[in-house]
Amino acid sequence: MSLLALKDLFARHRARATGLWRLGQEPGRTVFLESGDIVFATSTHPLDRLTYLLVERGKLTQAQLDYAMANLNPGMSIGKNLIEMGFITQRDLLDVARAQVERVVLASVATADLAPVFDAKDLDATTVRLPFDTPAMLMAAVLNLKDRELVLEELGPLNQVVLLEGRRHQELALPIDLAKLPSLLDGSRTLMELSRETGIEPFRLGAFILFFREMGWARLHELPPLDRKALEMALAPAEPAATTPDLPEPEAPAPPPSLFAEIHASQHPTINLEHLTESIDQLGPEDEVEELPRTVPEPPDPEPPLPIQPEPALTIQHEATGSTEPQEPPAVPEVAPAPARRPYLLVLVVVVILGTVFGISRRRKVSPIPQTQSAKAEPTPVPKAEPTPKPAELAPEAAKPTPAPVPASEPEKKAEPPKPTPPTPATQKPEPNPVPSRADRLQTLIQGDLGRAGAQGSAQRKANQGRWTLRLEIACQGSTIQHAAELLKGQDPDLFLVPMAMRDGKTCYQIFFGSFGSEAAAKEAARKLPAPFLAEGNKPKPFRVAQIPDRQ
Repeated sequence: MSLLALKDLFARHRARATGLWRLGQEPGRTVFLESGDIVFATSTHPLDRLTYLLVERGKLTQAQLDYAMANLNPGMSIGKNLIEMGFITQRDLLDVARAQVERVVLASVATADLAPVFDAKDLDATTVRLPFDTPAMLMAAVLNLKDRELVLEELGPLNQVVLLEGRRHQELALPIDLAKLPSLLDGSRTLMELSRETGIEPFRLGAFILFFREMGWARLHELPPLDRKALEMALAPAEPAATTPDLPEPEAPAPPPSLFAEIHASQHPTINLEHLTESIDQLGPEDEVEELPRTVPEPPDPEPPLPIQPEPALTIQHEATGSTEPQEPPAVPEVAPAPARRPYLLVLVVVVILGTVFGISRRRKVSPIPQTQSAKAEPTPVPKAEPTPKPAELAPEAAKPTPAPVPASEPEKKAEPPKPTPPTPATQKPEPNPVPSRADRLQTLIQGDLGRAGAQGSAQRKANQGRWTLRLEIACQGSTIQHAAELLKGQDPDLFLVPMAMRDGKTCYQIFFGSFGSEAAAKEAARKLPAPFLAEGNKPKPFRVAQIPDRQ
C-alpha cells in the first residue's frame, strides 16, 4: 500500500496548479485548487455532507433537518433554506462549510492505493472561495493519519538525517510539542536521535518530517545500514557488570644498603671479622671501643664450632691483602693485660679501615659476580662430624611403610571402564517439543528473550503452514514487544514472533496472534482484540502462515 493521494495533492500544491482534484467516482471527493491553494471542497460521502456536519456539531437538530428537507425551496441551496427558516445563522453556515472542506482534505490524504485525477482549468466565477491556510491544513491532515505502517513505509527508515531547505517553514504556526524541531534539523541527527532528544513519539515525529519533505522544505539522507549483530546485542537483556578487583597496595621501598652490606655483597672480605668480633668480646670495660657491625650473616643451619687454634701475628696482614687461599681457622689469642691491648686494638682499627678502602676500590674494577662465584666455588674445607644416620638410612627396609596393596589397587579398579549397561529412562534424553506451549511463548515474550522467542516462532510457523494468523504489528524495540504481550496476558494468547529484515538492513520483529482455519475466522478474531491494537491504526492483518514475509 502507498499514499498516492497524499503525494499527488502535495505535488499540485508545490506546482501552484489550478483546477479540480478528484479522488474516487461514486462516492467521491473533489478539491478546488487555485494557484496551489485549497479554496473549496465537495463530497458525496454521507459523513462529509453539510447537513450531517450541522447535526454533528450541534448547530441543528435532527427534527429541524427533517422538517427543512421536507419543505425545501428548489430555487435555493440547503444552506440558504436553513438560514431562511431561522434554524442556523450565516456564521454557523460559514464555520460548518470550512469544517466540511477540512474533513474532505483529511479523508483524501488518508486514502491509500487510490490514484486521483486532476483536471487543470480555471475555476468558475460562481465557485465559492473560502480563505484557508493551505500548509496548515495539509500539516493537520498528515499529523492526523492513523495508519502507522503506511506512514513509516512512505517515510523510510528511521536512521535517516534531516536537512532543512529555505526558511518558508518559519511562516507556519507549529504545535507546541513540535515548535523546537526545526532548530534541530541540521543534518547531524537521525530521526531516532531526534525522538529521544525531544521526547516526541517516533510516529508523530515521522509524520511531521513526512509533511516537511512533501512540502519541499527538507531533504532526508539515509545512513549506511546498521550491523545486525549490534542490533541483536542492543536488544538482548543486559548482563550485570563485573566488579573490578581492588588494586594492590604499593609495596614499601626497600631501605638503601649500608656500607658493610655492600662490602659483603662484593664477596671480597678484607679481614676475618668473626675472629675480630670474638677478640673484641674478650676486652674489658676499660678497653671498650665503638662496636663494629657484623657484615657476615649467620648461616641458617648452624654448624659445629671450629676448634680454636693459636693464630700467628701476620695472619691479619695476609687477609688484608685480599688473599682468598684457604687458611687454618685462627685461634683466639690469649687476653693480654689491659695496658698491652690498646696498641693491638688501634692496629686492628687501622687494618679494618685500610681493608675497607682497598675492597671498595677493587670492587669498582672487578665485577662482584665472578668473585661471588669463586667464593662459592672454593669454600674453606671444614672437617665435619659424621652425621648420625637417620632411622630410615639405618634400616631402609624397615623404615619403608608397610605396603598396602588393597588401597593402592582400589583406585586402579575404580579407573577401569564400567561395563556397558542398558540405558534407563532416566539417562535417555527426552525428545524436544517441536511446538512450544502458549504459556511458554508468552512468558518468553514478557521476559524480552528475543532469541528464544524467534526460535519458538520458527517452530510454530512450521507446525501451522496451512493455517491463517493475524499480524498485530511490526516492532523494532524489545519494550514494544513486551507491552503487546502484557496487553494479552490474561487471555492465554497464541503469540509468536517472526523476524523481518527491513530495507535499511536492520532486523525487526512481526508479532503474530492465533492460528485460524480461514481468513474470515482471522478477521473475526481481529475485532475482539484489545482496544490499543485497534485504536492506534495498527490494523491487524491476516496472513497465511506459509506466506508470512521475511523481508519488508
